[in-house]
Amino acid sequence: MMKTINRYKNIGGVLFASLMMLSSCSDYLTTLPTDSLVSDGAISTPEDTKTALNGAYAGLIAVESNYYYGTDFLARAEVGGEDAQTNKVGDRTENYYRFTDRQNNAPQDLWYPPYTVINRVNVLLEAIDKGEVQMNDVVKNSKGEALAIRALAHFNLIITYGTPYLKDNGASLGVPVVKEVLNAVDLPSRSTVAEGYKAVLDDLTEALNWISEEKNYGHLNKWGVKALLARVNLYKGDYEAAYSYAKDVVENGPYKLIDHDKYLEVWGQEENDESIFDLALSSTMYSGSRELWGAVVSPSEYGAVVATQTFIDLLNEDPDDVRLGLLIEDKNGTKRTINKYPGRGAVTINNVRVIRLSDIYLIGAEAALKKTSPDQTLANDYLHAIKDRAHPGVEKPAATLDLVAKERRKELVLEGHRLYDILRQGSEIKRQGTGHFLNGNDLITVNWNDYRTIMPIPQAEIDANPNIKQNPGY
Repeated sequence: MMKTINRYKNIGGVLFASLMMLSSCSDYLTTLPTDSLVSDGAISTPEDTKTALNGAYAGLIAVESNYYYGTDFLARAEVGGEDAQTNKVGDRTENYYRFTDRQNNAPQDLWYPPYTVINRVNVLLEAIDKGEVQMNDVVKNSKGEALAIRALAHFNLIITYGTPYLKDNGASLGVPVVKEVLNAVDLPSRSTVAEGYKAVLDDLTEALNWISEEKNYGHLNKWGVKALLARVNLYKGDYEAAYSYAKDVVENGPYKLIDHDKYLEVWGQEENDESIFDLALSSTMYSGSRELWGAVVSPSEYGAVVATQTFIDLLNEDPDDVRLGLLIEDKNGTKRTINKYPGRGAVTINNVRVIRLSDIYLIGAEAALKKTSPDQTLANDYLHAIKDRAHPGVEKPAATLDLVAKERRKELVLEGHRLYDILRQGSEIKRQGTGHFLNGNDLITVNWNDYRTIMPIPQAEIDANPNIKQNPGY
């Protein structure tokens, strides 16, 4: 039965208009859950909490606007690094490639969709915490998943709009942390990055008390939460915690690395052995959207994102690396399309690999080397597991941070990590040479000291909320 909306809740006032626009694009937004406060009793059964969760997960894809994990969150992280680039002037991802976003043209793509998700989750959590739903195992798990989703959305906002934690130990401004359903007149201010990380880690830690270990494809479970805890703590520089959580997931979780001989074929499948948390796209719901990441990358559609010569050379350091098989011809017949999004029936239908086991192996290896008492043996083993899968029989390396970073580039390309890997560590890369069309006004040298590596807050949000301050430099 359709649930009735009676009044809107939003961040900074402006979100109201944005959510109205988003709500008009998909039928499920007219039912539960919504981005607004629903009528009393709308979430009253365990089944209602599951329906509400489905809406929160759908919001992570943001397919109704083709933002967030649907395209833009992945695109910015990839074409902003040195391994993938926008194909040509005028292509879909050009602004992220050239870092041309400014205060007067700041896109809303990466700001409003995460807050849409957060609002949906807060409506659900409010109903559960007020006792409007009788507590049972289903509701407990729904609460755990909701907390984890809220943590993920806040974390993505922080790394997009806030200074990397390790630059100043989180003292700079991050984003508003929203843990309750807001009134339309509420005008939250930006928390510090440190406060944001604390909120994220608090939510994830609490989620462990509620969420089930059972695998439910397309949903987070306890192992997914532990994997997120490994990732967030790595970004924060708490290497002991990152090591502990990564080791737990690798050694005790119900996942295993994809077999070498299946590596190239799994990208066109819905689920695989490494899937800790995927966002599942329904072929019936999303097949028509040419703005989804698969179509943006595919040479049969936009073909807007290709491998750089730098990355092609990196893979060719080992001619027997199975990952070279992911390179297919682009629109011009050159093998520089990275075929991780071939589609299932249509190039638009690709599940988003938010957390893969390969990532957790590499987080574990990096944290093992960086923690106070390094664990060289574990770092060697975890790095070798990824390299040996790519080229069986390869000699076990003595792991170094440079080797781990190189393997992250090879293994996780086009999955939404590279720019953030550069920034979180204070690294620096130069984007130049064959294929690039950047000019002197664009960002060629990428490091955390350039203000353009942090996105500007959308001007509409600043206009509506005087408590929101713009990032320095804009």
